[in-house]
Amino acid sequence: MQNETIDILIPVYNVEKYIAKCLDSLLNQTYKNIKIIVVDDGSKDNSLKILEDYAKTHKEIVLYKKENEKSISKTRNFLLSKIESKYFTFFDSDDYAEPTYIETLYNLIINNNADVAICRMKRYKENKKIDFEKLNKNAKPDMVMNREECICQMLSANLFAGTTPAKLFKTESINGITFNHNIHYGEDLDFCFKIMQNCNTFALSHKRLYHYIVHPNSIVTSKFNIKKLSCIECYDSIIESVKDNEQMTIAAKSMQGLIAIELLYYTFRDKFKDKEIKRKLKTIIKSSVPYIRKNKRLSKINRCARFVWWLTKFM
Repeated sequence: MQNETIDILIPVYNVEKYIAKCLDSLLNQTYKNIKIIVVDDGSKDNSLKILEDYAKTHKEIVLYKKENEKSISKTRNFLLSKIESKYFTFFDSDDYAEPTYIETLYNLIINNNADVAICRMKRYKENKKIDFEKLNKNAKPDMVMNREECICQMLSANLFAGTTPAKLFKTESINGITFNHNIHYGEDLDFCFKIMQNCNTFALSHKRLYHYIVHPNSIVTSKFNIKKLSCIECYDSIIESVKDNEQMTIAAKSMQGLIAIELLYYTFRDKFKDKEIKRKLKTIIKSSVPYIRKNKRLSKINRCARFVWWLTKFM
């Protein structure tokens, strides 16, 4: 059954090398009742021309253009305003998906009466080849989670992360929620956390159906800058929201500590000189150690991070 239209929201900016592969992977989905809503955010390369060519020949694609406001959150909010269907998902313009990606997410919602469906993703560099058929051959069975367990898993970045792709949402779950354009690093997590607070049932496929490609000069690989500290502030807000829930607090505080370790490493790697920021990160790391120890949902490598905190004295 493919009665419901699913809106796929794609912000585009300077991705001429990748956007065709992205769109092709969505146009070739086994679930055909889709609307691909794309907004070009003032691209300076040939991205817009490629989008216009695709929109002319594929009725599934709805194209918008807007001036660049140097804010991915504002662009995503623009896309949210264009949703007309019962379900929606975000997709990054430099990634692509397995053919059963949308169908799997839709069936998860229908078969489990879920509010949100999630699948696993595989993160890797663009030149690396991954055999997804082999990777998914022995995937664990689907699982259904309540709100607490789902949020704990997301905050712990264990089974899945707090990114907007690889998730299918019921549109009614938005309930006025938008992206916070003051968060420059972690705005996805803030959005997903707020939506999940409005939901009750979550279904997860262990199959890795989303290709998350790490490109040079992406936000993941870029040099440290003060804006990245907004991720720490995002966790501060989440920690305040879940302070009455022990398991969510453990998940949030432990992951904030792991993010602080990563950011502190970036300050060291990129020779960032601000000692006050380094002291703040070290304080967060030290206070997070008991929570990292308690969080059994963390991957083994992340649980070992509690032994790293003393090294921060030398960074």
